Amino acid sequence: MKIRYFARPLPALMVGNALVNPGALLDDGKLWESWVPSGGCPTALVLDEAWRDLQMLLGENGQDPPRPAFELVRGAATYANGEICPYNRVLDPLQVCAIAGDLAGTDLHELYQHCLPLHSPDWATIMDGRRGYVEHYLGAAAAFSNSVASEGMGMVYSIR
Repeated sequence: MKIRYFARPLPALMVGNALVNPGALLDDGKLWESWVPSGGCPTALVLDEAWRDLQMLLGENGQDPPRPAFELVRGAATYANGEICPYNRVLDPLQVCAIAGDLAGTDLHELYQHCLPLHSPDWATIMDGRRGYVEHYLGAAAAFSNSVASEGMGMVYSIR
């Protein structure tokens, strides 16, 4: 079973409530329809399996402090009794602004130049082979976080 990532925008006024149980907000479709002015479902960010590559590129190398954008992909699902236990997290509007600002100036080529030498040659080759895939999702993350930040909203995400 593949572990994937998805995020939704969260109105700033709901951030405090979401911190109590972020998973409840991720699964309640009616809630999302109720607060969107157009009556439609808000956009979502889906990073498929690229979230893991983004973790490595944005700050999980063990040598440098994580970049602000790392907060968008921090965490991991766990396994218990043969089932995946999702990692759910809430980001407040200030965190989303920091992520958006960091992603706006992110150069994937530079990230790869810095990160790949820290891994074994085999793993570096695998990561480099997924560069186009990761670039697509990095662009999606930058656009999504910018859109959410410009609306003054927070975000809730799940790695499951």
